[in-house]
Amino acid sequence: MKSLGLLTLCTFLLLAEGKQYHPIPTFFHQRDSHGKPLDANRTDFHLKGPFVNQIDIKNNLEASLKVWPEEVENAGQVTILWEGIPNPTSGDRIGYYCPYYDNPAHGLDYIDVTKSPTWQEGYGYYTVKLYNMRSPCAFRYYSGGKTLVAISNKVRFTNGDAFAPLQVHLAMTIKPTEMRVMWVAAKVDSGIKVSYGKTKALGTTQTKFTANTYKASDMCEANANTTGFWDPGYIYDVLLTDLEPNTRYYYSCGTEEYMTPTYNFTTPITPGDKTPFNFIVYGDMGLEAFPEGIETAKLVRQEIDSHDVRFVYHHGDLSYATGLAYIWEQWFHLIQPYASLIPYMVGIGNHEYDHVSGHAKDPSKQPNFRPSWFNGGTDSGGECGVPMFHRWHMPDNGLAIYWYSYDYGMVHMVMLSTEHDYRPGSPQYIWLENDLKSVDRTKTPFIMVGGHRPMYCSEAYPVNYGIALHMQQYFEDMFYKYKVTVGLWAHYHAYERTCKVYRNECRDDGILHLLIGSGGRSLDRDEWYKKEWSVFHKTDYGYGRFSVKNSTHIFFEFVENSSQTVLDSVWITAD
Repeated sequence: MKSLGLLTLCTFLLLAEGKQYHPIPTFFHQRDSHGKPLDANRTDFHLKGPFVNQIDIKNNLEASLKVWPEEVENAGQVTILWEGIPNPTSGDRIGYYCPYYDNPAHGLDYIDVTKSPTWQEGYGYYTVKLYNMRSPCAFRYYSGGKTLVAISNKVRFTNGDAFAPLQVHLAMTIKPTEMRVMWVAAKVDSGIKVSYGKTKALGTTQTKFTANTYKASDMCEANANTTGFWDPGYIYDVLLTDLEPNTRYYYSCGTEEYMTPTYNFTTPITPGDKTPFNFIVYGDMGLEAFPEGIETAKLVRQEIDSHDVRFVYHHGDLSYATGLAYIWEQWFHLIQPYASLIPYMVGIGNHEYDHVSGHAKDPSKQPNFRPSWFNGGTDSGGECGVPMFHRWHMPDNGLAIYWYSYDYGMVHMVMLSTEHDYRPGSPQYIWLENDLKSVDRTKTPFIMVGGHRPMYCSEAYPVNYGIALHMQQYFEDMFYKYKVTVGLWAHYHAYERTCKVYRNECRDDGILHLLIGSGGRSLDRDEWYKKEWSVFHKTDYGYGRFSVKNSTHIFFEFVENSSQTVLDSVWITAD
C-alpha cells in the first residue's frame, strides 16, 4: 500500500481543495439568463424588509394579484396574474408563502416581475409549479421588493392540504415477512392505517403506527435551524408483519378520509432462496443539474416494469436539501412513483450529515469524526442527519440509518456511514466485523458492502483521494478476510469500475469496487489519475443494475441516462 506519510502531507497542503460547489435550487427552480440555476444560498436572493405597509394595501384598491387555478395537485402548475400595480419598477418582486400567513422575510421563493413582458404597464403573468407543504399558500406583491401592495387569493392542494398522505415510501427490515410503509401528513391523532392484501380488494388493516416530527431547534446549524426551516409535518411509520416472502401485496395508506391510491409491493426473497432478482444502485441524486435527477427517477420507475427490479440501494447524498427544507418535499415527490412500489434503502452522505457545531443534537449520538485528513465540514447545511433520521427507518440490526445490513435471496447487503468513525475499535468497525463474520455463505454467497465516500476511486481530487487511502488502511483487510464480493460507493459524481483489487493491486482474490455517484447531481470535472486497477470510468449520468442470476453469478450493468444504453458491464462470481 502507498505511504500514508506522503498522503498526510498532501492532505495538509491541499486541505482547502475540494469538489466544486453546486448551487442549491430555488423553490421554483429558476434559471439565470444563461440557463444556469439560481442559487438559493445567494446572499442577495431572499426578499429584504421592511415589508409591512398595510396602508398601501387599503389605498391601492386597483392593485390585484390572483392565482389560477385556486386548487392544484401536488407539483401542479398555477399562473400568477397581476394588474393595477402603481409605479412598477424593475425591483418589484412577488413572494410565495407557505403557510399563507408566514413571516414576510420567510418566503419560499420570489418571482422577478420583469419575467413578464408587460411588467412596465403594471400587469403581467407568470407560471410556476407548486408543491404541497401541508397548508394553504399565497403570493404577495412587493414594490421594490420592500413595500407590500397586494396579496393573492389562497391556493390549496387537492385531497386536503394538511392530511393528504404524501411522500409514500417503503423499506425492508431484516425479515422477509415484513414491509415498512412510511408517509408524511399533518398531525392526525387517530384513524391512521394501512389496508393491504394479496388482491386489490385488500381486506387486512394495520392500525398500529408511530409518528414523529422535528423542529428547527432540533438541528445543529444554519440554515437548517433558521431561515431554511419549514414545518416537515408528521412522518408516519407502519410495519406490516406476517406476510409471505416473495409475494405481491396491494396496499393503501392514510386515514379513513384521506387514503392513497392502491399501490403494490413484493416482499423480500428469503435468504438462501435461489430465485433470480434485480436491484438498482446509485448515489448523489438531488434535483440539480436539472433534469438529470428527474431522468434517473423516470428510468428507475421503468426498470420496475421492464426488469422486475426489487429494491433501490441509494448510498448517500439523497435530496441535497442542505438546510433548505422544501428540497426534501420536492425530492420525495420525485421518487414516490417507485419508492411506493419497491423498498428504497438509503445510507447517509456528507450532504445529509456533516456539521461542525451543535453536535449534542446529532441523533446518531456518536463522537464527532474529524481526523486531520478528513474534509468533513458544513456540507449538510446544519441538518446533521436530523431530517434523514426521522424520514427513514432502516433495519434495526445496526445503528438506525447510519449502518445496518439485510439479506435478500443470495446476497448479504451492508450499508455503512463514511461520515462516522470507522477506525479499528470504533463502534461501527466492531459492528461491521461482527456482521461479516456471522454471514452464512451457504445461504448468501455474495456480500456487498457500501457507503457514501469511496474506498477506491481514481478521480483527481487529492483530499478525497487521501480519504480513500485511509479507508483502505482501516477497512480493506477486513473486507479481504471475510471475502466481500463488491464494494459500492458514491460521493464523486461519476462512474468507475475497478478490477478485483486488494492493496492497490489487481488479483483474482481481490474485491470489485463500483463507484456510482451519477444519480443526478452536477457532474464532477473529468480528470483522473492513471491507476492500473481502474478498468473503466465515465463522467456521466446513470445508474447501476444488478441481475442476480444464481448462487455463483451476478451480472452488473451501468446504464447511461441520456442514451438508455449499457456503457459498462461485468460478470461477478462468488468464491
